[in-house]
Amino acid sequence: MKDPIFQRLLNLHPKFSDLSLWRIKKLLKKINFDENLLPKVIHIAGTNGKGSTAAILKSILNHHDYSTHVYSTPHLVKFNERIQLRSKEISNQKLLEYLKFCEDKNEGNLITFFEITTAAAFKAFQDHKADYLILEVGLGGRFDATNILKKSKYAAITPISLDHQDYLGNSLDQIAFEKLGILNPKSTIFINRQKTNVMKYIKSQLKKRKLAANLFNIHWKIKSNFYLSNDIRVNLSKLSLLGSHQLINAGLAIHLARNILKEKFVIEKTEKALMNCEWPGRLQQIKSGLLNKKIKKYKNIYLDGFHNIDGMKALIKSLPKIRKILICSFLKNKKYIQMLSNLSNHFNKIIVVKMNEENSITEDLLPKYLKLYFANSLTDSFKMINKFSSNQTTIYFGGSLYFIGEVIKLNRLKN
Repeated sequence: MKDPIFQRLLNLHPKFSDLSLWRIKKLLKKINFDENLLPKVIHIAGTNGKGSTAAILKSILNHHDYSTHVYSTPHLVKFNERIQLRSKEISNQKLLEYLKFCEDKNEGNLITFFEITTAAAFKAFQDHKADYLILEVGLGGRFDATNILKKSKYAAITPISLDHQDYLGNSLDQIAFEKLGILNPKSTIFINRQKTNVMKYIKSQLKKRKLAANLFNIHWKIKSNFYLSNDIRVNLSKLSLLGSHQLINAGLAIHLARNILKEKFVIEKTEKALMNCEWPGRLQQIKSGLLNKKIKKYKNIYLDGFHNIDGMKALIKSLPKIRKILICSFLKNKKYIQMLSNLSNHFNKIIVVKMNEENSITEDLLPKYLKLYFANSLTDSFKMINKFSSNQTTIYFGGSLYFIGEVIKLNRLKN
């Protein structure tokens, strides 16, 4: 990424993952972090749907006139997206002030990129008043830098699947164990839809740890575009986020909001919040911008950051039957061969792009048995797109969220 703040941080603190909590605990003590000064916390972990759930929940709380801080990862275009103060991206000036403060207090000690930015975010959240803090886990849960809070909180687990096996383990049980690490005895717990074997494991862990939880399909359900729970029925048909998987994310967000707001929860305000929710890069339709000018013929253009197997499956479910092409990119450590093999059965053409990221997939890594096209950059791909597309073609840009960030950034350019 070329964002100057992002580059500056990476130069100071390489983006390595050494899962532990002792470094951030030490730094938070030095910056006089006080958990008691934070708003009420909603902590979200899982493999897929964390960001969508957070975005929908933020919209619901905001439409009920409550203010929200949000911490999310990764960003798409600029680093400031990760830290929202009262639902607005932190300014460059404030961000740099908090980062410099944390760096000075850290005194050159070993710390990861994510830990020092999380410390800066916590300091910012402490210093600015809001009603709620929506806190998205970066990686895993148990040893994630966000998992240093000891007091009562709302804790939500989104669908779990295989991802980041090099850090979290090679089995779904191992990964679920790490995600469940955000739960503590003071948590009000919510478990969204899971694979059958994952839900079985989660239930066994809850029983072992004597934790009560709200469970999908027991405490709330999604049926025929409606959220259903007891006598509450919320219409999901006008949800602004596309894809059937987003109904599942919306269900969790609504159930969280109901439990948070209690008697102040209003169905009409919630349905309006669903209509107005924004979460870029997840099955997002592009209706204006440079892409619409660079691509000569098309029916629709979509962006979707499906960066793992389950994300890919969700995209495939939403695909139209008529002509469609995919322009995609992946990080080297992802299951890109498996994804490309699956995707080749659903797209007329697939163009793989080398993105502006050091761990990007390259042409020599592509499987020879698949008919794939390769472009050395996003800009270089447009010649091929225009060769393959027609007025009946739906065009998808997808894969890594880093790539989606590049596409969004390009689309915002004037020419």
